[in-house]
Amino acid sequence: MKKLSILLFLFFGLQGFAQKQIKNYVQKNLNPIRTIDPDSTDFSDFEGIGNAIGDSRIVMLGEQDHGDAPAFLAKTRLIKYLHEKKGFNVLAFESDFFALNEGWDHLQKQKSDIDDFIRQNIFSIWTNCKQCENLFYNYASGSFATKNPITISGFDSQVHGKYSNNLTKYIDDFLKMNDIPFIKSKFYETKFLSFIDSTRISKDLTKHKLFISQVDSIFKQLPKKWEGSFELLVLHNLQESSKSGISFLTKGKDYMEIRDKQMSENLKWLVNQKFPNQKIIVWAHSAHILKNRDFIKPRLTNENWINMGHFFTRDSLLNQQTYIVGFSSKYGTAGRITNPKTYSVVSPAKNSFETWINDDTKYAFIDFKRFRDLNPNSLEYFNMKGKYHSYNEAVWTQVFDGIFYIKDMYPCEKSVAKF
Repeated sequence: MKKLSILLFLFFGLQGFAQKQIKNYVQKNLNPIRTIDPDSTDFSDFEGIGNAIGDSRIVMLGEQDHGDAPAFLAKTRLIKYLHEKKGFNVLAFESDFFALNEGWDHLQKQKSDIDDFIRQNIFSIWTNCKQCENLFYNYASGSFATKNPITISGFDSQVHGKYSNNLTKYIDDFLKMNDIPFIKSKFYETKFLSFIDSTRISKDLTKHKLFISQVDSIFKQLPKKWEGSFELLVLHNLQESSKSGISFLTKGKDYMEIRDKQMSENLKWLVNQKFPNQKIIVWAHSAHILKNRDFIKPRLTNENWINMGHFFTRDSLLNQQTYIVGFSSKYGTAGRITNPKTYSVVSPAKNSFETWINDDTKYAFIDFKRFRDLNPNSLEYFNMKGKYHSYNEAVWTQVFDGIFYIKDMYPCEKSVAKF
């Protein structure tokens, strides 16, 4: 009994020491951020972020919910900094992979055309948010009047953009060009082409299963030269969308995981195939971009799905090239413009990351990657609102490479501007 007491004392003593270690690191290495105003072009307060990112080729920017107005302002300013000072020239969104690649590539790069395209093909949770107007309808489109334009892209397997009204014809043209046997089938038009626009909304399990098998047949019949192509990836996106739909309709537990795995494949293709020599900024929810999700203790049984960031960083080279920025907020309210109801962010928990930061600090950045480098054996759990606006206990220093702290959260305002 005495030995057990000693062991417990040592265990909890070490736990307390380790948490004191990360607390001391946060308080001694916090980089205050002067402003999140996107119009502020004095980036001297972002020097700490720039040093943390270093030579990373991919920077992922998260958000705790899809309506976090201050996070959107901060991300806009970060994007400007990364574009102008660090050489990042591709901005990839958690939005329609087909529309934001095929559509963007064929778009006339005039401001009015760019503005319309962005509004119609990136999710409205961002494009109809007042706090995103500066990024979408000023900076992104305006960059094409300069010598340093920024390319818009997307990696979400979900088909939702207006340009994707062209998707059925695009696939039909591609398959007919290859003249594969499947296009001569009596089911080609009636049960394959006609279902393409229904992969997201159909509740018919039989049709989903047939579509999946039809795409498998197409893969077998296409020439080997198309392996790794955008065209095959588009078909695979549709197939995975049907698989996710089946999982959701049958109350499966992997419908989110199916989507995230495909988003990871799409992002890998962008990094390795489409933009192999360019620096890429990724805009998505923190739950999609975080890595090492096994270091997070889930609060709910359905929370521990394998996500895009986890799949993506299993590639050691991509992991080395990537810096993932999460967000955390202390007080306030949150919500999305697609829902009139708002909610309060969870109040600061005792001895949590948020309480380690003085209330006089409105915005700050902390580099967790540097903490890992200085303390390679530290794998200690602490509370932080990093995944959502609620607490998880996690080894957060392994989950994000850095955290952008916002004291007061508030939800997006709906855009009333006419472009």
